[in-house]
Amino acid sequence: MLCKFANFFVEINPLYDYTKKMIKLFETDETPTTDVITVGDKFTVDDYKKYNSLHPGVPLDETEHTYLAFDFFEKILKYNAIMVHSSAIKYNGKCYLFSADSGVGKSTHTALWQEVYGDKVQIINDDKPIIRLENNKLIVYGSPFAGGTMKFQDDSAVLGAIVFLERCENNSIEELSPQKAMRYLFKETMRRIGKNKMNDSLNMINAILENCKFYKLKCNMDKSSAILSHDTIVKED
Repeated sequence: MLCKFANFFVEINPLYDYTKKMIKLFETDETPTTDVITVGDKFTVDDYKKYNSLHPGVPLDETEHTYLAFDFFEKILKYNAIMVHSSAIKYNGKCYLFSADSGVGKSTHTALWQEVYGDKVQIINDDKPIIRLENNKLIVYGSPFAGGTMKFQDDSAVLGAIVFLERCENNSIEELSPQKAMRYLFKETMRRIGKNKMNDSLNMINAILENCKFYKLKCNMDKSSAILSHDTIVKED
């Protein structure tokens, strides 16, 4: 199936409905005007079963989704693009990424933004949004690689800020220098990739560090945490 997202033409033919449903939104009948990125063409059911033998309990359809996401991740690096493990919202024409380890509550936090600010907030992608460097601007795009919540849109906006979350009883927020933000960003972008891809990955990470604001938010799961992050990052953006 030919799809288009993040201004990429992508040929992707999943075996299972889990991913088929996600990519349907991005299906296109346009004639490709750029390279077509082929995703997952070398994977087989045996690959997924081998992974599952090391991760029992993960359904094969979710395993396929993970494989396809990582394959896409590697193939877009040479185009000044990268996926960041985060929940990305669009608010007032800009995108804000909230990143954390799985289970900390990044999806819960962006859901709180929706509770407080209503229709002004749209979830661009709740797990793996794409950042592209285009004309010296960082643009965030939705993708079908959305994790368990399946919240995503075919939409985009200029990157406003990246916020790294940490669970805490009391809410507090601080701006991070690029030097301090580096270790958090590395953690949420780096994957086991070949040496030939490493330079492309590092170049994109450096571009984000040079052109974005970063914050560390210690937060609980109360609406006040969303108000604090909003009043800090939107006002200062």
